[in-house]
Amino acid sequence: MKQNISLIDFGAGNLHSVYKALKFIGADVEIAKDIAVIEKSDAVVFPGVGAFGSVMSAIKKNNLQDIVIKSANSSKPFLGICVGMQVLFEGSEEDSKEKGLGIFKGNVVKFKKAKKVPHIGWNDSIPVGALHATPLQGKYYFVHSYYVVPEDKNIIFAETEYDDEKFTSIIKKDNLLAVQFHPEKSGDAGLTLLEDFVKLTKT
Repeated sequence: MKQNISLIDFGAGNLHSVYKALKFIGADVEIAKDIAVIEKSDAVVFPGVGAFGSVMSAIKKNNLQDIVIKSANSSKPFLGICVGMQVLFEGSEEDSKEKGLGIFKGNVVKFKKAKKVPHIGWNDSIPVGALHATPLQGKYYFVHSYYVVPEDKNIIFAETEYDDEKFTSIIKKDNLLAVQFHPEKSGDAGLTLLEDFVKLTKT
């Protein structure tokens, strides 16, 4: 049975390129802002583009904060992308007045050592510890000036080094996976990651 994926539309996400990538790999995906539709879906993708504060404002304006938190804490597969990863945390240096969703403890910080910000380009995500059996393959495409610093180091799935500064590029906990890079813009490596995510909806 084909499983349905809700791609959350809060008015500020990189929806169409993510949608096209998911459709390309054969996923049954629907762009959704209706809470009932999101709740009934088998998996959730939560993209984000732009500034932390504006993304949080858009989420609240569309009354989606509760369903995002509920989906992230449920047993269904959940994928956060870029700022859609950052707002899962408590707050960000980018906007100290706007609180995040607080699903994870920790904050989002700006690059301190890197000479050229934003970080734009292709980089590896290096697995941390023994959280998964096979190493990630290929490079992924990044566009960001800030990155997450989780309080719980056990959720750090992979790290990336940019201009002598190492940062968390993937987090994972149970059903939830979130990435700082854009898999939909990362060629074959990104499509493979999305395919692996889609497979989780069928188990």
